[in-house]
Amino acid sequence: MKHLAIRVLSVLLACMMLLTSFVACGETGENSNNQNEGKETSAATQTPGASDGEGNVESETVNEVEDALSSLGDIDFKEEEFCILHGEMYQSEIWGENKVVDKENGGDQLINDAVYERNTLLEEKCNLVFNHIAKPDSAMQSTVTNEVTAPTGDFQLITTSARNSASYATSGYLRDYIDMGVDLEYSWWDSGTADFALEGQVFFMNGAHNFSDDNVTYVLIFNKEMQQEFANTVPDPYQTVLNWEWTLDYFNQVIQGVSSDANGDGTYDEKDIYGFLTTWEYGNTFFMGCDLRYVLNDRNSVEPTLFLDSGKMEKALNVLELATAIYHDNDATFMSPPGQEVLGLNAFKEGRGLFFGEVAQNLTALNREMDGDYGVLPVPKYDKAQEFYRTWTHDVGSSLSVVASVPDKDAETVGNIIQMYAVLSYQYVKPKFYDVMLSTKSVRDPQSPVMLDIIFQNRVYDMAMYFNLGFYELFKTDVNNADGTFSSGYAKVQKRFDREIDKILKKLRAD
Repeated sequence: MKHLAIRVLSVLLACMMLLTSFVACGETGENSNNQNEGKETSAATQTPGASDGEGNVESETVNEVEDALSSLGDIDFKEEEFCILHGEMYQSEIWGENKVVDKENGGDQLINDAVYERNTLLEEKCNLVFNHIAKPDSAMQSTVTNEVTAPTGDFQLITTSARNSASYATSGYLRDYIDMGVDLEYSWWDSGTADFALEGQVFFMNGAHNFSDDNVTYVLIFNKEMQQEFANTVPDPYQTVLNWEWTLDYFNQVIQGVSSDANGDGTYDEKDIYGFLTTWEYGNTFFMGCDLRYVLNDRNSVEPTLFLDSGKMEKALNVLELATAIYHDNDATFMSPPGQEVLGLNAFKEGRGLFFGEVAQNLTALNREMDGDYGVLPVPKYDKAQEFYRTWTHDVGSSLSVVASVPDKDAETVGNIIQMYAVLSYQYVKPKFYDVMLSTKSVRDPQSPVMLDIIFQNRVYDMAMYFNLGFYELFKTDVNNADGTFSSGYAKVQKRFDREIDKILKKLRAD
């Protein structure tokens, strides 16, 4: 399997030369005795260096694209309709309109045009009529169920959340990518989602074709003016990251002594000043950032196993203690209550937070609405010895799957169309997305794109965050409530884990 990794030297050179992006290839392997530990998980997101300004990938990836296109050869869908069913929130990554003009010539225009070009080329190269069906999320389950039980052929592919995709996979509603002959070794596929395999089958994939998963990847944003104000205790965060010293313990230290009761009312709320502004979900982010996970799995596994049972529970409890201190000690942190995440965002925009922990799509809002300067950083890691900075993608991020009703006679052709869809996305769509994300439209200095490279290329994909296995709430709830429930909650889920996995695998074997 091809994996991408960040080489330290490449990062340092990129910063010294003030490049806005870079890509490095290599193998990872922290703790090689664990099958997924230290594995680089984001082949699809090497794209920060992929644009040449004309919507094409750079020379180092041209051969890979050409090889793939050559191996696919002529694809003929006989001018029939080829359709993607998708949740309404994911339409921008699937459907582009012709001759739509954004008067401000903003990022939406660039992405729309790239998506339209990809779709037009897909029609030409595969002799098909490309179409889409948009549904509210509430209607997706019934639409997929109906198609599987009484096939109409109205759609072949599904784009929905990773959470929904996992549910469809375990219900027997999806086809196996591998059985359809899709080669998942290419750079436009995200190797992390390939490792969601069950019974040697891969049911949904992320890659160059989707970018909403990038938007909901967790990052850390800092206020440059406040950092300068506290420069004696918070030196240049970029250099700290590049020195591999951006650790959870260090982060806890630098957010202390920043908070103040700005309005003098004697209470700390969203109107005051903080070292850290964040959300409930960021408890899980600290867990993932420290290279922890709940479930180990990959395409070569006999079946999923529990990560913390392999001697990692002590580390998890150490991270829990630190994360709880970050959330609760000395009023250093304001956590926006669930459903009120805008409180923290507004406080940061108004210059009342040194650090802001949220998903990457907030960069766009900050660019539009924040007067002050900011930069973006990876999630702190566990210690200096941890090989990579890690993060994760929220389960509302999109994923692509194939509905099980696709007939066997069409499986290979549909598989080839999927590969073409991904290749063209890699050539035309992903570069434009990164041109928008990794430019002054969303970040305000040449170091931030380097940080985003590090973030996107080292994501952790844990089955527990996408499949209904009972783990999702455990860590973040304990961090938020500081109630010491993680160990007992984990023990309960641990007891039923094998039973839940058995149930899933039996369903797949029966189908």
